[in-house]
Amino acid sequence: MPDQEKQGRDFGMSASMVDLDEGGFVDQARKWMLECEFPGTDFFVRLDGQRPYLQIEVSGKCAETGAQMEWRGRKWFLSLHMTKSEVVQTAFLAVMTAAEHEVREHFKFRGQSIFSPHYDVDQLALLRQRQDSQDVR
Repeated sequence: MPDQEKQGRDFGMSASMVDLDEGGFVDQARKWMLECEFPGTDFFVRLDGQRPYLQIEVSGKCAETGAQMEWRGRKWFLSLHMTKSEVVQTAFLAVMTAAEHEVREHFKFRGQSIFSPHYDVDQLALLRQRQDSQDVR
């Protein structure tokens, strides 16, 4: 690769070196999110300091009370070098992950959401150590 091409491609560029407020990556990603649709879901690109992230807000029923509520999905941090397809696919993954989250909360066995995503990982590790916690052939 010629030196001129190498100089034009600074993959080590930090977010602080990029002007995120003047028509840059964040503004473009926000426009792409306006083109994404899923029932009961809004798509956002926000900043955590200088780090852009994608997040969805969902309207649905609470698994515990049944009341209508709004909640936010996890933060999906974005690289400033992502393509439109990568950002839109991340939005799709955010919806898929939120849908799985809801399934885990709403699926019940003997009245309990045994696959809930809210279990404490330390408690799950302790359960896994118990010999009687396994159901294998």
